[in-house]
Amino acid sequence: MSSLFTSGTANASPLTLRGIADRAGILIGSGAINPSYLDDPRFAATLATQFNSLSPENELKFSFSEPQQGVFNFAPLDRLVDFAEDHDMAVKGHGLISGGVNPDWLTQPGNTPEFVRAATFNHFNTLMDRYHGKMDRWDVATEVFSTFGGTGLEHNFWYNKLGPDYLAEVFQMAHDADPSAKLFLNESLVEYYPAKAQELYDLVADLVARGVPIHGVGLESHATIAGPPPGAMTGIIESYQALGLEVAVTELDVHVTDDTAGPGQSNTVQAQIYGDMVSEALAAGVTDISFWGFTDAHAYTWLPGAKPLMFDENYCPKPAYFATWAALAIHTFATPQDAPKSTSANVRR
Repeated sequence: MSSLFTSGTANASPLTLRGIADRAGILIGSGAINPSYLDDPRFAATLATQFNSLSPENELKFSFSEPQQGVFNFAPLDRLVDFAEDHDMAVKGHGLISGGVNPDWLTQPGNTPEFVRAATFNHFNTLMDRYHGKMDRWDVATEVFSTFGGTGLEHNFWYNKLGPDYLAEVFQMAHDADPSAKLFLNESLVEYYPAKAQELYDLVADLVARGVPIHGVGLESHATIAGPPPGAMTGIIESYQALGLEVAVTELDVHVTDDTAGPGQSNTVQAQIYGDMVSEALAAGVTDISFWGFTDAHAYTWLPGAKPLMFDENYCPKPAYFATWAALAIHTFATPQDAPKSTSANVRR
């Protein structure tokens, strides 16, 4: 196997993303991890050697984790947590609530707001108690605005059932379930749409001003050849830092094709965008970067023909991988040697 896949994770090779990130105290993670993917030894080996954090694909979402009232499906999540513990990785709890991924028993028209509140708190409490100390941060809510923004909160199940202030309620529920947990609001495409960026900021600033327990904002950062424009991420990140919040990049991937980049240029352009976005996030003080998967063997894209991830279908690193590694390395070796090191071994409580 190539030196990119040097075995062992306690002392990860500096030739891997994980090795260079550990040195700088950066969480470098992969989301969209379906536990069944671990059946492929190449997938499992690449995940463990290249990343110090992971998060589930859908397994934490309401429909998957509590398909029947009071009946929880822990096995897929337990498998991810066990894998992470075996390989000294952090785990993010992605998807406590999501607008359209809810079980029928919860969304019955006759269910009262009181029923939904009680069921939601029980759901949070059960999951957060089971994974206390094993999942170190949580995406409490994801994609609460419309895709392109500018129209206010989506009128999803939670909005319609609990009212326009439902986010304050669910963040408080999550905090009550685990007062030590870091709680994030995860949103898409704010780097591209100023109106959406502003409405997200206004929402979060209001939650902070009212003392709602929110600790950070996740920027999904799904990219195309169109951007985001230089500096957009920096301005957004700094605005939340000024509120005392953390910012994470949560679902980075880059969707380009030869049709959009030019014949034979998709890998080169993709690599440039990966490198630029990781560099900008690191320079703005982000220490938690996750990708929405890492191999095109399990990629999702809305752009036909795009292969948005850093490894190809055969787990070979693409130019995007080397651009990302270089961005991490430049940041790492520009960091003072006495900077705090929060490696994957000590981020878990």
